[in-house]
Amino acid sequence: MNRHSAITERQRVIANAVVVEHIRSAEPVGSRAVCEGYGLDCSPATVRNEMVCLEREGYLEQPHTSAGRVPLEPAYRLHVNGLQQARVRLDSQTTWMAGEMRRLDAEPELALRRTSDLLSQMTRYPAVVTHAAGPESESPRLTDLSLSPVSAQNVLFSFALEEGSTQQALIETDKPVKVKDVEALEQVLRRVLVGRPPNAELRPDEAPDVDEGLLSGIRTALEEAGAGQVYVEGGAFMLDQPEFEQIDRLRRVMETLSRSPVLLRLLRTTVRAGAAAPVSVTIGSEHGVEPLRDCSVVAANYRTSRHGVGTVGVVGPMRMDYRLAMTAVACVARELGQTLDAR
Repeated sequence: MNRHSAITERQRVIANAVVVEHIRSAEPVGSRAVCEGYGLDCSPATVRNEMVCLEREGYLEQPHTSAGRVPLEPAYRLHVNGLQQARVRLDSQTTWMAGEMRRLDAEPELALRRTSDLLSQMTRYPAVVTHAAGPESESPRLTDLSLSPVSAQNVLFSFALEEGSTQQALIETDKPVKVKDVEALEQVLRRVLVGRPPNAELRPDEAPDVDEGLLSGIRTALEEAGAGQVYVEGGAFMLDQPEFEQIDRLRRVMETLSRSPVLLRLLRTTVRAGAAAPVSVTIGSEHGVEPLRDCSVVAANYRTSRHGVGTVGVVGPMRMDYRLAMTAVACVARELGQTLDAR
């Protein structure tokens, strides 16, 4: 059952109004602003009563007594669902973006970096663009790997790909490891991983019972190798968001934006969540990345005939301008695929 069916049409209008006003002001929204600005044929007292009902249903919350309300995840989802059903309109910003995209450099890496920069400039949020890639069956395979203890709690992980590159990662373990345990783990990993793409998931039943820090480090190194290049621009725009004035919240977000495998999974999760829509949105807990629990993600795939499928997206606070973000991401995804195919 759709949880939004539990509220009335007037409550839908009020919840959406609170979202729109909160996106604009970053402040709690009062009943009078909703009553006067959204054509409701009722008094502010009636709106307040409806807000209490929406609080009870989990759409709004009141930060403190006598304050207005701020939206919660379900209210943002209600707002985004309405935008996804509406037709995207072209405007001056979209026209500018499309023109800039058509002038991109012929070199794919430069084009992707510039695309990320343009998207962040337009939305004022961090923007992420990934390389286009074919199916997993076309990804380079692991041809060799080794584990070498270099100290009591440090192990050097080396691996080679069939394209000829060799990569290394120094992994710190949770506790001292024994040489014989490292050798046993190396044998197991050779058996299950060689011949597979580096980003193929290592299933729990394939992993031996060893130091979790070591196993986690191996997974991270392989994910980074399999992620390919991920271009991120505009991280500093998070400094402009009042939600991230607390340094711990900001640090958590900025550290996550520097981790390519996490961003790659984040964008893929978002696109899968809205597979039927040209632009997908995950809000707060929906994308499952704990350090970004205060953020939303807007993403879309771009397609090329020669290189496969890549993804573009923006990461911002839950109080992001979804209409702008969705319009910009849709425009970039469409133009980027066409631009790369024309080169």
